[in-house]
Amino acid sequence: MRHPVVWVVPAGVLLALVLMPVNDGFYLGVVNHDPQGDEQQWEWRYATEVMRRTSGVLVGHMLALVAGVLIGRRHRHTVALGVAVVAGTVLGLAVLVTARLAGGERLRVGADGRELWEPAGLEGPPYWALLLAFPLYALLGVGLARLVGGRTGVPAVIVLVAAWPVVTAFGLMRDDGASIPVALLWLIPPLAAATAISSAGRSPDVWPPGPVTPAGDWGEHAAIALVGGLVIYVVAVTAVSPLRQR
Repeated sequence: MRHPVVWVVPAGVLLALVLMPVNDGFYLGVVNHDPQGDEQQWEWRYATEVMRRTSGVLVGHMLALVAGVLIGRRHRHTVALGVAVVAGTVLGLAVLVTARLAGGERLRVGADGRELWEPAGLEGPPYWALLLAFPLYALLGVGLARLVGGRTGVPAVIVLVAAWPVVTAFGLMRDDGASIPVALLWLIPPLAAATAISSAGRSPDVWPPGPVTPAGDWGEHAAIALVGGLVIYVVAVTAVSPLRQR
């Protein structure tokens, strides 16, 4: 019998590739249907680059959580924790490397074929947090397998998986004019991850008259909430699950 997480890494890589066209069309479909002028063209190109280079990350986090649940149901707790860390890290690296390689180089050409200038201080999304979230989600899955367990665990995972796209879509549609309360970012890690990506893509300020200027925090605030919230959840679930089993 194969280990239940064997499928996770190729599934994550495949999703990163399959979702690439969705990331390509995200800005035009959701943010700005008709970017005008070099400034908005730059926002379009940069936001698209961020989306391409994080393709598959958000759904990969969900895969890491599900894998952690499967690992927790198969192994005793100490072994499950080690397997979860390894599986989550390998999955995260596979997804991010695939997105990076398939995402291509910086897109400097506007819709009319002219090469656009590159604003000073342009940064990338918070890869450190997006990667660290993979093993943390896997550890959380192990804890949930012990905490919920039995027949109740399967419906709980199904509900969680069904809600995931809705929550992440809400975070991706965030902009500087409609901030999400910080407390929600700490309470809902998928929302924090999506907001970190969205904030990174929208940090160049293109709307006032004049050249593009850096604005926002490039998703760092949401990234801290993502990792911090997951750490709190992992510690809490790991501490409470033995009490429930007793």
